[in-house]
Amino acid sequence: MSREIIAEVYPWESRVAIVEEGRLVEVFWADLNENVGKIYKGKVKDIIPGLSCAFIDIGLAKNAFLYAGDIVAPGLKKSRNIFDLVKSGQDIMVQVKKEAFSEKGARVTGDLTIPGHFVVLLVYQNEVSISRKITGDNRREHLRSLVEANKPEGVGVILRTACLEAEDQEILGELQELLQVWEEIQHRFATSKAPSLLYEDIDVLERTLRDYLDSDIGRVVINNVKLKERINNFIREKKGGAHFRVQFEEGDLFEKYGLEKDIRRALRRKVWLKSGGYLIFDQTEAMTVIDVNSGKYTGKDDFEDTVHKLNMEAAVEIPRQLRLRSIGGIILIDFIDMKTKDHKEEVVEILRSELQKDKAHTRIIGMTGLGFLEMTRKKSRYGVSEFFTDECATCNGRGRTFNLFALACEVKRKLTNMSYTDNPDLICEAHPELLQYIENDAKNIEYIKRRTGKGLKLVANPELAINDYRINAGETS
Repeated sequence: MSREIIAEVYPWESRVAIVEEGRLVEVFWADLNENVGKIYKGKVKDIIPGLSCAFIDIGLAKNAFLYAGDIVAPGLKKSRNIFDLVKSGQDIMVQVKKEAFSEKGARVTGDLTIPGHFVVLLVYQNEVSISRKITGDNRREHLRSLVEANKPEGVGVILRTACLEAEDQEILGELQELLQVWEEIQHRFATSKAPSLLYEDIDVLERTLRDYLDSDIGRVVINNVKLKERINNFIREKKGGAHFRVQFEEGDLFEKYGLEKDIRRALRRKVWLKSGGYLIFDQTEAMTVIDVNSGKYTGKDDFEDTVHKLNMEAAVEIPRQLRLRSIGGIILIDFIDMKTKDHKEEVVEILRSELQKDKAHTRIIGMTGLGFLEMTRKKSRYGVSEFFTDECATCNGRGRTFNLFALACEVKRKLTNMSYTDNPDLICEAHPELLQYIENDAKNIEYIKRRTGKGLKLVANPELAINDYRINAGETS
């Protein structure tokens, strides 16, 4: 499998795309408000026994919520009564596992993890687990023995896929680094006041490299020349001297490589397949339902063969869409009915094989009584829909509208990459509400002027749609 990482870094945001076989499969965003993976010293504010959860003040706009099943601490026994686990006003160490969304605060857990490239440290556990993608019995046994002989009691470890080809000293060296990080976190917890930040993961670019750094990567493309050497150093450190191509390219890379179109397509309910069939994605609070339809595809053979081929194509595309849209939770897939048992098993096997490429944990449950394929996928970050759109106020959330913050980021990206024009000024026309998001960001407006070497005139045009804008290069009047 050929894989590329394409990254755009701007003062207001970073975007990292994973491209496999020439197609966008995942995209990650980060801004100053990203919290997943951070560890906080929080204070228990409210306990809701009916929901078996507690609300924790970790210093964010909304209190985070902590389920009783996520409360873990040394010597703490499991209990159905949340009052046996935490007390109001208590200081507690928690890690953000899901961002705040809509009216919900961030979800946090006491089951802390500290990730590295080779291993993940599980600070309150004791088990050694090995990636399912490491299949050789001899290698698995060697890795298990190596870590069990060198880890302290009361600490668990997950050995990641990267351990398949890693040297023993690389694995043990990283394990010691993570143990030192944990010691520092404990020291900060003991000496700081709640709420306070104790630990934050590396930035989105290095985190993506850590998770995807393997032999499948063909190249990394980035629009920031200063970060190129930092990435090279990161790769050399993690790969023990091995090196692959890291290249700097100017301009709007997502536009240049056609990724913007893929992102916008991921906002649509309907996804067309090459054969002429299509998928329908319907997301609710409880689950996501995916419907496979024949559409324009009629096939050349008998009906059963036509349906089999269409379902096979859908089984390849659905895992890609799950990753791209960052869909999680319960997922029901309504494949077109097949009569042949072998065909059904082949479609499920293809789906299972494609899901192996997904870094998020997935699980195929099986067929429901109504013939839906039931599966689950773990989700911890925003998807394309949450990032780019908001619930529609007019129809009380039955539809979605463009998110003006995300749209303002898009306008600033395009302005930043217009230094090639001959005229001394850039003119941006936009609806007054959209323009306000841009005008209020004085720091990054100055960055755009410095980067392009041009003047910038922002013009309010109420006749434009709220999600529309125009950028022209010309003399300002």
